[in-house]
Amino acid sequence: MKKCCMMITLFIGSASLLLAETNALIEVKLFKDWVIKGELSFCNLAIRNTGTESILLAKAASDFCYGQLYINKAKHFDELELERRYQEITNDGDGFFSLPPDEIQVYEGRKFYLSGLRDIFSDEMRFTVSVYLGKEFWLDSESLMYQGVVPDSEEYIATIASNLWGLAAVTCKDERWLYKKSITSNNYYPICPVSLTNKIRVEPHDNKDLFKIWDGDKSMIYHIRQSVLIEGSDEHNVLGKWTRERKQRAEADNAEVRRKKAEEAQ
Repeated sequence: MKKCCMMITLFIGSASLLLAETNALIEVKLFKDWVIKGELSFCNLAIRNTGTESILLAKAASDFCYGQLYINKAKHFDELELERRYQEITNDGDGFFSLPPDEIQVYEGRKFYLSGLRDIFSDEMRFTVSVYLGKEFWLDSESLMYQGVVPDSEEYIATIASNLWGLAAVTCKDERWLYKKSITSNNYYPICPVSLTNKIRVEPHDNKDLFKIWDGDKSMIYHIRQSVLIEGSDEHNVLGKWTRERKQRAEADNAEVRRKKAEEAQ
């Protein structure tokens, strides 16, 4: 199988907060550069605080996704709704932590869906990713882009989860991806890359939320409600592989930053 195209985009966002400088360098990982009609694609990211003051980020990835991470600068939300969702991270969620200057945050094992792109599906879809810091302060990306494509082929695999979902293998641009497909809405949720030629099989595994998927003689375990692979090779679990390796590098970088600051403080 040809390795899937991976695009890493670096961007810088800035905002003034009193007399302090609030900047971040955000590394966005897109696992392919194309989407099909009806697809809700996903990314993961790492945030480096390049400013002079700490910034507040949600402790839980689910809270970060709900109240801080937006596509196309939250054009579907007014300012009161943005602030309400942000405040709910403290009131109803797990709260915030302070990311000090020069340190990096990686949210582990989380798919951040690029919501809103399905509404603007076209040959080229340009969008920005923004992090909301409260009180109308933002960290904004440069423009990113997806290619909207018609797949070369789509292969039905199976109907699962009380006939509410289907699995389909979509081939495009010398890549083949496995999707969870809504039976009722015809929306697609990418799971992972699979081989171009192997037969894909699926069977229930342990409980109603888990399924074992075979790509030839290689297997993976898929959690349908969380929409992530909880077991599988790096070849398939590209989200888990990138997150694990990026987290390790971030922890090493953060340890070095703290060591240097401790030396300077002596």
